[in-house]
Amino acid sequence: MGLKTVPFRKIEEHTEDIFEAVTVIAKRARQIIGDRYVIEEERRREEENLEEISGEDEMAPAYEVDTEIDREAYDTVVKPTTVGLTEFLSGDLKWEKQAMFDDGNADEEATEEA
Repeated sequence: MGLKTVPFRKIEEHTEDIFEAVTVIAKRARQIIGDRYVIEEERRREEENLEEISGEDEMAPAYEVDTEIDREAYDTVVKPTTVGLTEFLSGDLKWEKQAMFDDGNADEEATEEA
């Protein structure tokens, strides 16, 4: 699924502040990346546990870094920013502005509502 040009008017339907919209979308994208990392890490640990149980690869290093990127898999995965923008435009994201801090910066939290 490719991302198409999004008119500012569509974003302004949800908030008048474009920087607020970008912050909310970016935070949601980071949440998705974190979730994907956790899932991948759990899958890797399960594979390691299965190898330990079966006794295979006893001489293998404890941790191997896979530097090969599967191009087809990368191209088929929907990008986190695309998911965040789609959820924002469809109204699936809800957020609140938190209280201002002493330095004048506001922090916002993006959450997905299922």
